[in-house]
Amino acid sequence: MRNKLLLTCLSLLLVCSCLGGCSFKDIDKRFFVVAMGVDWTGKEDKPYLVTLRLAIPASKVGEGLAESQIEHQEAKSIAEAVRNLKAHVDKELDFGHCRMFLFGATLANKSLEEPLNWLTRRRDIQLISYTAIAEPSARKLLESNPTTERLAGNSFFLTFGKEGTVSPYTVTALLFDTFRRFKEKGLDPYFPIISFDGDSYVVEHLALLNKSNQCLVLNPQETQLYNMSANEFSKAGIAITYNEKPLAFYVAKVTQHISIPKADIPVVKMQLHLTGMVEQGALGLDIHKVQPQLEQHVNQTVEALLYKIRDAKVDPYGFGLHYLGQHFGKEKDWEYWKSVYPEVKFEVETHVKIQGTGLVH
Repeated sequence: MRNKLLLTCLSLLLVCSCLGGCSFKDIDKRFFVVAMGVDWTGKEDKPYLVTLRLAIPASKVGEGLAESQIEHQEAKSIAEAVRNLKAHVDKELDFGHCRMFLFGATLANKSLEEPLNWLTRRRDIQLISYTAIAEPSARKLLESNPTTERLAGNSFFLTFGKEGTVSPYTVTALLFDTFRRFKEKGLDPYFPIISFDGDSYVVEHLALLNKSNQCLVLNPQETQLYNMSANEFSKAGIAITYNEKPLAFYVAKVTQHISIPKADIPVVKMQLHLTGMVEQGALGLDIHKVQPQLEQHVNQTVEALLYKIRDAKVDPYGFGLHYLGQHFGKEKDWEYWKSVYPEVKFEVETHVKIQGTGLVH
């Protein structure tokens, strides 16, 4: 009995000696990619330029001390470029911490199908990552280092994650939502445009796309209106002239409601309820006179924005998806909506509630 047990143990030891170890690599043998950029070169043999920003661990953390390594490679495909980049570093590339994906402005004007196709197939890419268009290119943007950055790539996370600055001009585009917008009927994608002013990143424009490329760029004022009316983003500001003096209204809360009544030519009705306070204005304001003027201003500016977006043949608000939801999403309803969308009318009804005019001493 003892001999049989000993023989069994020896057999198990021999089997274990034939087993290989796992491919797990320690943290000191990895390069963590914190940001990735893809540009269009226009070359027939190597059309894609892939740039990676790799974080370098440091013993000290402070403003201007963020250390990173930039690697770039041109190739026929994005997968090939990433594979070739492994020959330029001495550690394994890890995309598990990559939360920022940048697309060059030239690539956005051509097509984003190939980069998004690569991102959807990578199992180590986080779907909560941020996406944006880089001007003038993703490589130049990644090579720029903000003077106040404490950790490599941290400026991107603070900007788009709302953990640092919270700006009404910054619209966050998450990767999972970008995938959905490129595939969903009646809902088109958008990307914030990010540039570098010499000291820090600037995000105040928004690019609207159809299912393939860029169609329209919103200026900062239009971007703020879109963020407020589409995403119910508060902390926005509305500036008007009241009694020949500037007046600034701070929006603390926004609620939005969209309805599309049945008609031969659909009319999109949008209701906005804004609550806030007057940040700047003349003494002795009459709230009952200011509120109607603010409402009229918002109605006119938002309607103008909606018609501009409609004329660009894009639909980031998802009016088409809303219309299909009322008609069971049949294919004939989708074809009809596409045919009448260039003639769709918009009616915006705004209700402003001023909670106070600030403290005046």
